[in-house]
Amino acid sequence: MAHEVGAILVTLIVLALLYAFFRYTRIGVAMQAASQNQLAAYYMGIPVKIIFSMIWAISAAVAAAAGILLAPIATIDPNMGFIGLKAFAAAVIGGFGSLPGALIAGLMIGAIEPFAAAYGSRAGLPKGVPEVSAYIFMLVVLIVRPQGLFAQIHRKKV
Repeated sequence: MAHEVGAILVTLIVLALLYAFFRYTRIGVAMQAASQNQLAAYYMGIPVKIIFSMIWAISAAVAAAAGILLAPIATIDPNMGFIGLKAFAAAVIGGFGSLPGALIAGLMIGAIEPFAAAYGSRAGLPKGVPEVSAYIFMLVVLIVRPQGLFAQIHRKKV
């Protein structure tokens, strides 16, 4: 139980640090600019190649932290990579570029899977329904709101 609570607390701290980094630092804003329009960011003097290298480094550090937090809780098996696919589904559902949206979408996926398991066993559905429920929910969200639930639409004025 202590490992789970510690993992949640560290995850919330890392999330807050990433949010503050992308929102309030010049490098974070430059990373957002480079991800939205590489050519415009380059013309504004942002070193796009260096920024992309920094993005990969931050991604690796966050992935390493996630692995360290998950190691005491979960057993290691070949199917652990599917957790990353569920994180992708959370990013799509929340809307790309929205950290709070991805967090809320991840919590929604975490709540949907047990309900799918309980309903699937009572309704006589196949055993893999809980594993697929996140992707079914993602497809429904993409049909209803293609930009994600929490994404903001930016319109270009010409």
